[in-house]
Amino acid sequence: MHICLLPTETLLRIFTTICGDFTTSIYLVSIPGSCATLAALARTCKTFKEPALDILWKRLDGLEPLILCLPESVRKRNVQGKLTLNRLPFKKEWRIVCQYAQRIRFLSIDHMALDVIDDRFIQTLISASAPTLLFSNLRTLYWWDNRESSLPLLRTLLGSTITSLELDFDDWTASFARSALLASLSARCPFIREFNCMGHCEESQEILDAICEAVCGWRTLFLFKTGGLNTQALVHLASLPSLKSLAFEPRDLNDMQPNSTPTFIYPLNDVSISTSSPSALAQCLRHVRFLSCRSVKLSIDENDAELAYDPRDILDLIVSLSEGFSPNLEQLEVFFDIMSEKELDNPRFAIAFDVVAPLLSLSRLTTLDLNWLCTSAIDDASLKIMAQFWPQLERFHFGGGICWLVPPSLTFIGLVHLVQHCRRLRTVEMTFHSLFSKIIPNKNMTNLCAGFSPIVNPLAVACQLHALLPKLTRVFTYNGISSGPALFQNLETKWGRVNKFLETLIAGAKIKEKLDRGPH
Repeated sequence: MHICLLPTETLLRIFTTICGDFTTSIYLVSIPGSCATLAALARTCKTFKEPALDILWKRLDGLEPLILCLPESVRKRNVQGKLTLNRLPFKKEWRIVCQYAQRIRFLSIDHMALDVIDDRFIQTLISASAPTLLFSNLRTLYWWDNRESSLPLLRTLLGSTITSLELDFDDWTASFARSALLASLSARCPFIREFNCMGHCEESQEILDAICEAVCGWRTLFLFKTGGLNTQALVHLASLPSLKSLAFEPRDLNDMQPNSTPTFIYPLNDVSISTSSPSALAQCLRHVRFLSCRSVKLSIDENDAELAYDPRDILDLIVSLSEGFSPNLEQLEVFFDIMSEKELDNPRFAIAFDVVAPLLSLSRLTTLDLNWLCTSAIDDASLKIMAQFWPQLERFHFGGGICWLVPPSLTFIGLVHLVQHCRRLRTVEMTFHSLFSKIIPNKNMTNLCAGFSPIVNPLAVACQLHALLPKLTRVFTYNGISSGPALFQNLETKWGRVNKFLETLIAGAKIKEKLDRGPH
């Protein structure tokens, strides 16, 4: 064997490449055949054995492979096809299971993985002496099973070595056993750095209190994603310099005392907040402050699809956004999931420039996504001011995501202002009238979504776009309407013609470029 292969670190790197580094995400799958290859390498020589087995058992999906390590005289499949035990394993036989279990660092378990295993093995595992030592190197645990009968196994797996934990019970109905387990998480796993417990938006107060109690016991959190959080938990999270990523749904903030306002003074990479309405989001941001944050994603999910938001709430929301986050914010995305179709032609939803103006203080924005707003009252002069205040924009989604039937005030001139002052732009999504102006080319921008922009002359629009954005190959739009204002009908066909013309113009530009270079 070459001396370069002797260091264990070198072998681990090689074997990881063979298997693929699939321990960082549940959605990644190992390279086909890699497990068989690693098993063969482990049998090749003593030097390869330990590092190959470490990588082979580094991640485990379900407990079935551990059972299959037992001799055939100990295990079998019952009439339901589940793996079960013929008898209790002897110490020597159980030592085989321990040998491999201690190599596991990433373990994921769902209801399907548990359904193929008989209770005999689960009970043997739970009853083993010092069961936490069985998984003594476990760092990451993903658990997706909501049955209360499986909680003893989860309790067995939770140990002080775990630093990353994801829980999804699907059904968050309160029970004493579940609440007790949640409340004990910080004692069982005191060194958690990543915790994901999303999906309990309708949980009981008992579940909410249990999760918040666990939160307050962790001191080294790096990533925290959950449903409801109360004031006490938010105050604790704000005190953690280690926290970099936060996602939550605010709860019980109305009774907050002025001297207990959660203020996040330490730098955060990203924050995600989900609420039920623009007014609820504004209320949250009045009570919670983020003094240093790079990226913010805010989700508004209206429970009643027949109810549109109150346009008067938007100004309050925009003001709270400008005051709740520092001027150093780089990415701001606000998502509105539901909008009543009955209001799409109502001009009272069209926001004026003074509504957006408070956001101008966020001068370092590279991404702004407000594509659900009705921006029909914003004109070219207003967009020019916005572009001047946000010169670092790379992605700009502004009112193009919903089929508002209020004719836009923006024209092609506004798009030119945007391109002129935001030289880093890559993607634009907005609605405008396709009128024309003086051209100032931007060779960086490759993506344009015109939303529901009305159009009259596709050829003229294509020529103007090609002169303004020579790298643009296609304009993305949404389907027009079959009934309603004629201005918004047959948009798909008209913009489709623009894309055809763009193909021809680009082909001609490439031919001209070759001719200009001349023969080599």
